[in-house]
Amino acid sequence: MCSTDTATSRNPQVFSSLGPSCVHAGVRPLLIALGLLVWTGAGCGRTALEPIYKDNVDAGAKDHPLDLPAERMDAPPDIPPDLKPDLPIEHPPDIRPDLPGCVPKPQGETCNGADDDCDGLVDEDQPAIPCPNGGNRVCVGGAYSVCPTRCDVCVPGSKRTCITSFCTFWGNQACAADGQSFGACKETEAPPPCRDVAQKMMRSPELERCCIDHDYCCVDEFDLNNNGNRTEMLGRCEAVVCD
Repeated sequence: MCSTDTATSRNPQVFSSLGPSCVHAGVRPLLIALGLLVWTGAGCGRTALEPIYKDNVDAGAKDHPLDLPAERMDAPPDIPPDLKPDLPIEHPPDIRPDLPGCVPKPQGETCNGADDDCDGLVDEDQPAIPCPNGGNRVCVGGAYSVCPTRCDVCVPGSKRTCITSFCTFWGNQACAADGQSFGACKETEAPPPCRDVAQKMMRSPELERCCIDHDYCCVDEFDLNNNGNRTEMLGRCEAVVCD
């Protein structure tokens, strides 16, 4: 025991002086056991956590949570391999995709105010129907119009008597084919009952009265009925005037 050793059996001291001989014999086994424990647990400077960290680094999980495998971090969402994005909507062959629910009619487009062929148009391309007396019926507002009236003024082809200002002082006017007007007054020979009146009175109310009295359809140029209308017709005009 060193001269500086002050340890006793009741007051042991770990170190009493420098040097190996200065360790008290009573605590030397404790020092040896502590040294062995440090040497075997640390493993030459390694900590107890180092194997776990090293295993994760080797597995590529350095930047990922330890509870999620690295190969699952960047994986796309699970999509069935047979599912295509933006699948087209299937339509029955008799339904147009631009007009859902519209079923084309077998007869095609007709004049009824409906879109029979499902093209977005109503009553398009409907043919005109000829009328017996001329003109056509057309599709308007879902129905065909009536034949145009050809007797707004007079019956087409009919004639009325007019009085001229020269020669025979007698003439006639033919109604136009569209029934909308009369043509020019063309000079003709006055009928026998009125011929003498025409020669004597020429263009006059007396000649118009003779026309009316002998059952001609005459223009009332002298307003014999005093109603202020000098374009109407007097006399027998049933075949000339429109019904």
